[in-house]
Amino acid sequence: MPVTSDPTGDSIQTPVDVLQASGVAFSVREHVPVIGQAAAERELGLPADQMVKTMVFRTDDTTVLVALPARSRVHYGKLARAIGVQRSVLRQAGPDDLARIGMAPGGASPVCGIGGVITVFDVSALKMSTVFCGSGRPDRTVEIEATTLIELVRPVIAAVAAE
Repeated sequence: MPVTSDPTGDSIQTPVDVLQASGVAFSVREHVPVIGQAAAERELGLPADQMVKTMVFRTDDTTVLVALPARSRVHYGKLARAIGVQRSVLRQAGPDDLARIGMAPGGASPVCGIGGVITVFDVSALKMSTVFCGSGRPDRTVEIEATTLIELVRPVIAAVAAE
C-alpha cells in the first residue's frame, strides 16, 4: 500500500513506514492476504498467544485503535470508559475509515501515521513478549517486541477486553 493522502492533502505514512522511520527493531512477514484471527492461525501458523489484533472504532470525531490478544473481544463499555466517551458514540470503523488512516481491512495496526488517533492497548499486552500485529495491509504481518511497540505507540493502557 503506497503512502496515501488524507482529505487535507497531507500524506499518510503506513504503519511500516512509521516503524522504519522510528528506527525500532521489527520484521515484516509477507503472506497471502488473511482476514481474521482464525485465518491467520490457519494460513500463517503463528502462535495465537503472540498475535495482537487491532480493532478500529470511530466516535463522532475520532478514530480509536484498540490492540488486544487475538482471541479476545473488546468490551465496549470498558473501552468507552478508558477513552472518556459515552458507549453510545462508539462504532466499528468501516473500510473508508480505515483508508483515511492508511490501512486496509484485515491489516489494521496499532501503529498509525497520522495524528489525532487514540490508541488503546489492553493491559494484557504488558505481559507479552514478541508479538505479531497488523501492518496496515492484509498480506503483511509485523513481528515486534511488545515493549518496543508500547514505547513507540505510547497508548492508553486499560482493561478493555471482555472477560
